[in-house]
Amino acid sequence: MKVSAKMAQQFGRQGDEYILTPEEIAQFHRDGYITLCSVMTEDELAPLETEFERFIRGEVGGMGKDFCDMSGPYDRAFENFSLVNAVLPRHYDPRLRDNLYERRAASISRQLIGETATLDYDQFLAKRPAKPDAVFTMHQDLGYWPTGTPEPLTATCSLALDDADPENGCLKVVPGSQKQGLRPHRPLMGEDRSDSHILSVEITDADPVVELPLKRGDITVHDELIVHGSGGNTSPDRWRRTYIVAFRSKACVDFERSIGFTHSHNDTIAWETHLAALTA
Repeated sequence: MKVSAKMAQQFGRQGDEYILTPEEIAQFHRDGYITLCSVMTEDELAPLETEFERFIRGEVGGMGKDFCDMSGPYDRAFENFSLVNAVLPRHYDPRLRDNLYERRAASISRQLIGETATLDYDQFLAKRPAKPDAVFTMHQDLGYWPTGTPEPLTATCSLALDDADPENGCLKVVPGSQKQGLRPHRPLMGEDRSDSHILSVEITDADPVVELPLKRGDITVHDELIVHGSGGNTSPDRWRRTYIVAFRSKACVDFERSIGFTHSHNDTIAWETHLAALTA
């Protein structure tokens, strides 16, 4: 059946919203992820990119461990970062709050996880060119988070500020792995994550790893239990920059904040974590 222009206009960008098709919603719940094209236009990306670059150049002070190399130890010097990581940028620069990308991602999240979808955290990531070690190890997001949270379903929206492909380290996922529960993880460096934030999960030959290339302005959306990660950047001159906003139910976010969990790397852990289910 041929889709009319009027019907086609019901989906995609609609002002502050991005309307999903029934097939996209079904795929998210079946496979644990979706890819959405042209969520942001070139003109809409420009102001976000200006703020993003301030963080990635290391110009925003007072961030502590929230500014680090996500592929290395906390004490790595900035000039040696491979995967530049700025967590909670909207906390350190409130001007980012309620921007157009946040509003469209909120719309997407409400359609996927319910009307109370609430922004839980944001993050800027940038893989420098010619950095094959800029690897985000395979993991499940839930492995980083506290136990006992109500309604843990998550919609993590990752906006491409550059074209992303296998050469510069695009996202990789294991479709359907979210249905298998939390796998054993291990800290990538040290035994207690005091030296690095990074956790890693083993994958096997039975895991169908799928790469998710994007064009600038596209996004991926994944849930809290899908196994995912990304390779290093072997491109000699191309960055891979990503702007992440993650949404969970209001009840889940309220619970996190009530126990002092903010997703900041500077948080003092005073809650039960999923590390009890992980292996060092």
